[in-house]
Amino acid sequence: MTTPTSGAISLNQLHVEAGGTSGTSVSLNDSDVRRLKDGSSGVSSTFSSFYNRTRYLVTCAQGTDGTFNATGFKTSSPTFGSRSPTSLTWTSATWTGLYYNLNSPNAYTYQLLLGGSGSGSNSGFTTMGLGPSQNFSRTSASFSGSSSTFSVWRWASGSNTMTNGTVRDVYFY
Repeated sequence: MTTPTSGAISLNQLHVEAGGTSGTSVSLNDSDVRRLKDGSSGVSSTFSSFYNRTRYLVTCAQGTDGTFNATGFKTSSPTFGSRSPTSLTWTSATWTGLYYNLNSPNAYTYQLLLGGSGSGSNSGFTTMGLGPSQNFSRTSASFSGSSSTFSVWRWASGSNTMTNGTVRDVYFY
């Protein structure tokens, strides 16, 4: 689901998008609701600051070929894992991968991949949030892209939270 892009928005809609159960107790200061907009505890929020927010889920699996070993999801060879929803709200390009590379090339990096028409631009989001507390700034990533083929962002990291069999929340701000 994605929160509305304009008009009325309810606290219950925010709670459900954040992974909560409809009709249960919630506040704007709950950590899962704040995560929808990258908010810190105690920071004042308006309902309009939650427009067009999506909580993506990545079901992590392991993928391997001759030179590639990673956990997360990837939709081209080797294919592994999955994501939901399958499209991103901020781009018309196809979301083709988010994984943690375990060996060369690009060992110990998180990699975000977009494919197809509309790719190639180093824009569309400022931060990728992963799980309950990791944030990756777009400007701190190494980027490569071609306008008709792909976009790849890489962030160096020594720890992998996308281990095989886990489900991770992903947010784009």
